[in-house]
Amino acid sequence: MILTHLHADHVGWNTREVDGEWVPTFPSARYLTSRIEREFWATYDMEEARKQMFRDSVIPVEEAGLLDLVDVPAEGVEIAPGLHLLPTPGHTPGHIAVELTSQGETALITGDCIHHPVQFAHPSIGACVDIDPEQSEASRRKLLGSLADTETLVLGTHFAPPTAGRVITDENAYRLAPVPAAPQTVSQ
Repeated sequence: MILTHLHADHVGWNTREVDGEWVPTFPSARYLTSRIEREFWATYDMEEARKQMFRDSVIPVEEAGLLDLVDVPAEGVEIAPGLHLLPTPGHTPGHIAVELTSQGETALITGDCIHHPVQFAHPSIGACVDIDPEQSEASRRKLLGSLADTETLVLGTHFAPPTAGRVITDENAYRLAPVPAAPQTVSQ
């Protein structure tokens, strides 16, 4: 499992409660996040709700030896064939986007680098929970610039439908050109 960052809405399914204890949901899986991300939260003065989230959803995975911390350089890192992690700091210091390539096609999961499609047209609009709003905007602009007018399918983790599309240059900004879902066939 790849954790783009360690916010509650991105780690909440890491664990489940069994007999009053929080245990990894997938005990045979590896859970990956960036080293910068985990090291940041290890020294962050958390409010009680966030501390509880870490006790429930992150620490049990660590204690089970299932959390892998990955160094993600500026150019990104391939962690498996066709699977790249790209640094997109700002929302959190170690935030990453996930790029998948297979059979000549590429898709990118934005994580929270892009929260809402309005940020394509206005990359300066941040999210109220961005730890470093200026860095978040810079990461968003860099990511959008690299995706613009390519065939890469962009998947937003918080977008209302349509959640997938391609980044198109639109004057001095961008827009998301939705990709319709393939028609579903019903077998009899």
